[in-house]
Amino acid sequence: MAEVVERFGLGRLTAEPVPVPGGLSNDLWQVITEDGAYAVKRMLLNADRPDFVANVEAAYEIERRALHAGVAMPEPVPDPLTGRALSRVREGLFRVHRWADGEPGVGPATDAAELLATIHAAGRPRWDRPEPPWDGTRWGAEIAGLARRVAAAPDRVLVVDSHRDLDPKNTLRRPDGVLLALDWDAAGPAGAVQEAAAVAVDWSDGDPGAFAAALLAYECWGGTPVPREPWVFGGWVAAQGGWLDHQSTHGGDAEVEATLARLQKLDVDQLLRVTPAGS
Repeated sequence: MAEVVERFGLGRLTAEPVPVPGGLSNDLWQVITEDGAYAVKRMLLNADRPDFVANVEAAYEIERRALHAGVAMPEPVPDPLTGRALSRVREGLFRVHRWADGEPGVGPATDAAELLATIHAAGRPRWDRPEPPWDGTRWGAEIAGLARRVAAAPDRVLVVDSHRDLDPKNTLRRPDGVLLALDWDAAGPAGAVQEAAAVAVDWSDGDPGAFAAALLAYECWGGTPVPREPWVFGGWVAAQGGWLDHQSTHGGDAEVEATLARLQKLDVDQLLRVTPAGS
């Protein structure tokens, strides 16, 4: 860790680095130096893939533009020699952010929707083809039927450079009440209204009223109007389906069960029924 601190120019260590529990994909430490507190992350999941570094650096460019546009987030600290997010130290890939205190994943769904709207405003909106739908046929008739139900998107949708994983575990509520967007490593192009619906699903935990309020908050904060149609759930279903497929091939039995339960819990008809169209 001392070598990582030196590589990123973080100053002299003043305390032992402290491992932070709870990471699903990477290892994280809190590092205190004479210059401040930092979050140091060692990348693990898929870090050996040939396209991994390029993907993270592309995500960092989106994160950096969002920071400069005023989106609430911990400040990323690039390698001072290269200006890039990642540095290789010995056999590991590391990246660094300024440390932020707070509580993860707390607050109403409307706050997350408003944060997402600010991210989308900085995301170079343009019209493009939607992402291909997820094929859930291997998971039985119920899941396959859900995947087909949300697959019929328009030929062109509003696409933005965005976070793409703004669920509660990737946010932090600071003591002053500001909600921060964490962990931008999956950032990339996303269908705006599909991501708005996905954030509303993740933060409402199946509560139709909270879901409706989140979509309305997103629209009122400047987000594009969200059609009250099944296809807007396609991004959330595809993200859950991709995670399900990944875990099934990597021995994550508990995550497979949890993800299947999330997909089975999604009640598209109920959520569309309680959301006031045109609000």
